[in-house]
Amino acid sequence: MSTSKSDLGAAFPQLVTSDFGATDNTEIPREFHVVGKLVYWNSTPTFGKVGVLLDPNQEVRPGQFLAAWHGRRNRAVLTVVQVGDCCEINPNEEPELAAARERLGLRAGYAGEDVSTRIFRLAGCETIEDLEIEISADGTFKVLGTKAPESLTRAGDPVVLLPDELAQDAIGSLRDPAMGLHVGSAQGIAEFNVTLRPPTLQMHCGLFGNPGKGKSYLGGVLLEEAHKWSVPTLVLDINGEFVELAQSLSGLVISLPDRAQFGLSLNLLTPPELVSIAPNVQPHTQYGELIELAHDQLRNEKRGRDITFDELRARISDLGDSLKTVKTSVGAALSRITALERDPLIGPGTSFDFIKALTKHRIVVLDCRYLSLRQTQLIAAAAARTLQHHGREMTQKANKGDKDAAGWFSLLFIDEAHAVAPSSEDVVSTQVLYELARMGRHVRTGMILSSQSPSDLDRSILKRLQTRFVFALEKDQLSAIGGVSSDLGQDLQAQLPKLARGVCGVSGSSELIKHGFLLKVRSRKTPVGGSTPPVFGARIKAGER
Repeated sequence: MSTSKSDLGAAFPQLVTSDFGATDNTEIPREFHVVGKLVYWNSTPTFGKVGVLLDPNQEVRPGQFLAAWHGRRNRAVLTVVQVGDCCEINPNEEPELAAARERLGLRAGYAGEDVSTRIFRLAGCETIEDLEIEISADGTFKVLGTKAPESLTRAGDPVVLLPDELAQDAIGSLRDPAMGLHVGSAQGIAEFNVTLRPPTLQMHCGLFGNPGKGKSYLGGVLLEEAHKWSVPTLVLDINGEFVELAQSLSGLVISLPDRAQFGLSLNLLTPPELVSIAPNVQPHTQYGELIELAHDQLRNEKRGRDITFDELRARISDLGDSLKTVKTSVGAALSRITALERDPLIGPGTSFDFIKALTKHRIVVLDCRYLSLRQTQLIAAAAARTLQHHGREMTQKANKGDKDAAGWFSLLFIDEAHAVAPSSEDVVSTQVLYELARMGRHVRTGMILSSQSPSDLDRSILKRLQTRFVFALEKDQLSAIGGVSSDLGQDLQAQLPKLARGVCGVSGSSELIKHGFLLKVRSRKTPVGGSTPPVFGARIKAGER
């Protein structure tokens, strides 16, 4: 559908005519910059895909938003499209001709793209949505509504750069960085700010990418934004990348193990968890079952209050007597619990108060570099369980009118999440984090998981991360998250392994991310830690001088 001078010219003198990409002398407002026109190519245009013949003087980039113009009277429909890939057609450089010139010593004397009738560039694009706009007499416009692509574009329709404000709307970005999470920019006419809606944190996020491509850097950006919104955030830092960030924000950093500052009380562990970490406890033994039963009874009686090792040993002895358990089994249970008491991660009686620390410091980083994987998983399970339990309590109070409780929301950030929540039902942290992923948004607890190996991350957790940031990643890893990045076009997905450092593909549920796009992560205000040590910096290769 096209717009002619007879329709619009008399009513709107400020409209301008573009020779390139115009059909029937189509007139387009000055705010729209023509970059090409639709052509019949590879059986397009269709409702889903179009091919754009580019103006010789215009450039487009992967992920950039354009729009096919359907003008009619004082209204127009813009079919928003996203550039997936682009190619040049130049018959003069076909292998046979290029080889012949090379052998004969001839230079390439043909005309350039702006003159030649044989050289041109085509951009393959996917349709995103239809915008209906109303054009005023002064050449300005306003958007009347949006809908799924229902207007079939026509070959010959002009294609324009989508104004940055409309591009922001197309991806679901807020226009004011102060109103949301300012994470970076995307390519439009210029680079425009990308500001995600604050509930993005509540609905869980996943950061995926190869080492050194920017996922931890983006993690720091999200932590900065959470801090600006006064969101209490607990970080399980596997590689020490967020220590300096927390210190710069006056947060609390604890390098584990540190028995003086951190300990997990027995009441934070479930009976199976206790049995699994107690030294040399064999499953399905009489002494193991005795430990589990004693601990279960105390947890039910204490109802969240601390359990001491003395209380646990006393209960094991009492149960051993009442159940007439052989003394060797009772002694084995007591000796295992006494050995566990020497574990620097298990509190001597008073546990680390996650909620009190978060309320006071707003950001708490637990530096887990020097812990075993099992210890880190144990902390993750305890932390997730505590945050979810407190969030559930706050939700219940808020539903009864408690205004202070209504303001509560916390965030759990886990680095190297594939190790903490692997695809295994036997790992307790996987079970707890799945429950948090499933219910966290309802109980005022958000989660951010960062991983270089999403294929090893529990699938049930992965698909509940409602916003995904995908940096350069190996193809086998990309296949693991293919189903949750489907709103990125196939051409863009194919380019993900080659993305530059600091650039990622963003996809998500439609209420948060309307359409997938490429994000250039903004610069951080906080220091960046966790760099790879230059182990070869002072070394000299022998025998090479």
